[in-house]
Amino acid sequence: MVKKIALATALTLVSLTTFAKDHNANYQVGTFTATQQVSDGFYEAACNLTGCTTHNVHYVETPEGEYAIAAPVSTGGSILLAVLTDGNAPANVRIQWFMDDLNEGDKVLFYAKCNRHNNCTFWIPKPDKPGKEYITSGSFHPRVAKTNATQLCGTGKLSAAVEAQVCPKR
Repeated sequence: MVKKIALATALTLVSLTTFAKDHNANYQVGTFTATQQVSDGFYEAACNLTGCTTHNVHYVETPEGEYAIAAPVSTGGSILLAVLTDGNAPANVRIQWFMDDLNEGDKVLFYAKCNRHNNCTFWIPKPDKPGKEYITSGSFHPRVAKTNATQLCGTGKLSAAVEAQVCPKR
């Protein structure tokens, strides 16, 4: 069973890499703000030849909001660890990468494709391999979030006091 899961994970990650298109025209620029180390809950923080059992989440600001970008997955390390531990290991082993060394204010190029729940896939150019990209996941937190405060304005369903607080003045 563990081998089937490891094989399925590998095939999925390979297909993502194989079918990644050139995103040069769609890259956006963000400003690096911080890194947070996240534990996978299985092991203490450790990195070795197969990767890291904790991973970093990097925060990048744009005028639209903040992106949380997880360190990419080591396919080989994930498969090896799953096989060696009979499935009692983290699902994904994350790698150390250039974003681990960024300083606040550094600029970052990336392409993000996010779903309606703001879960995103990121394509980030590799600084030491022109034409190659990291593919990883994360999320987006918009600067201006949708609100339900004004949807009932003018319908007569709100009290005058509540309408005065949330509805725009005409």
